[in-house]
Amino acid sequence: MRTAPGRAKQAADGSPHRLHSARSGFLFGVGRLLCALCTLSLVQLHAGPDLSLRIKEKALTIVSPASGILDLQVFARGADAPMFGRFRFPDFVPATPFVRGQSYEALIHFANGSTSKMGITFGHMDSSVPTVQISPSPGLIPANTLKLYLDFSEPMEQGVFLNHLRLLKRSGEEVVGAFRETELWSPDGRRLTIMFHPGRQKAGVNLNVDEGPVLTAGEHYRLIVAGRWRSAKSLPLGQEGVFPIQAAAADHEQPDPARWQVRVPHAGTAAALVVVTNELFEPQIFQRALRVVGIPGTSGTRSVGQGRVEWQFTPREVWRPRKYPIEIDPALEDLAGNTLQKPFEVDLTAAPPRPVASELLFEIAAP
Repeated sequence: MRTAPGRAKQAADGSPHRLHSARSGFLFGVGRLLCALCTLSLVQLHAGPDLSLRIKEKALTIVSPASGILDLQVFARGADAPMFGRFRFPDFVPATPFVRGQSYEALIHFANGSTSKMGITFGHMDSSVPTVQISPSPGLIPANTLKLYLDFSEPMEQGVFLNHLRLLKRSGEEVVGAFRETELWSPDGRRLTIMFHPGRQKAGVNLNVDEGPVLTAGEHYRLIVAGRWRSAKSLPLGQEGVFPIQAAAADHEQPDPARWQVRVPHAGTAAALVVVTNELFEPQIFQRALRVVGIPGTSGTRSVGQGRVEWQFTPREVWRPRKYPIEIDPALEDLAGNTLQKPFEVDLTAAPPRPVASELLFEIAAP
């Protein structure tokens, strides 16, 4: 419930507690005016040594060691009526968040009848236009691929991805129902997992039989990301993202680290250890899946050529002559969902698949 500004109501703990209404335009006497432009999302404006304001998206806070502050009204710059919101010292919480780049005026009422009027701006309008890339890099992928990833430069609006994605055949015909209607975002809102409908990608199930697979081996496609898709700050991509995809033969085999290439560095150096796969993985997922046991260092991963990934590990200290194990997460998936533990599609009439070894050994030779 909101009430018009008037006498401050007392909260249960005796502190001033007021609900404001935009219907009131009544202002008390004008005190001193101090205005400053703040360029961060958390900003501070000083009004003398004992009083200042801080503003964030969802609260404006009075910073003051003094008591006797009775009320706070907040006005958008140029507005006649105060904002809806709730004041309980020291915070004014607006009914709707403060807008980046918008200036506000705060009218502080003291118990002795005096007032102080202060100006503050909530940062600058962020004009960063979002961009988008696809991972793995566009190119050749298995026809039974389950997941691709979109990486955005800015957090994006969510709950709308099906309105902004299309998969087109080379003829321009859209592949209808290509995506699973599950929206998976990274915590920072910058990475979206695109899941092709598994019911169509898995051979022999109803949707696969009735509607056919999403991707057909040998065909060319384009994944289109709409330019109207907006960031969380309401700025659109502007241009369509167009990512070419070519479907290769389906992959039904478990990843096999024994078939990967290991380039071993020399003893006494801190040169990078390099592992190159024989099939394509999503680079960020692959990077997290490998580690050299007991050796601190840094790693990085990239796609190389068609259908391979290169992982590099640089130790903090020089290599010593001995054997080293590389531990691999058994749940590591290739693009078709096959793991070291089992393939994505299992023939229930055949013998159960055997897990693949999840460790690679390499040896640093003595100089």
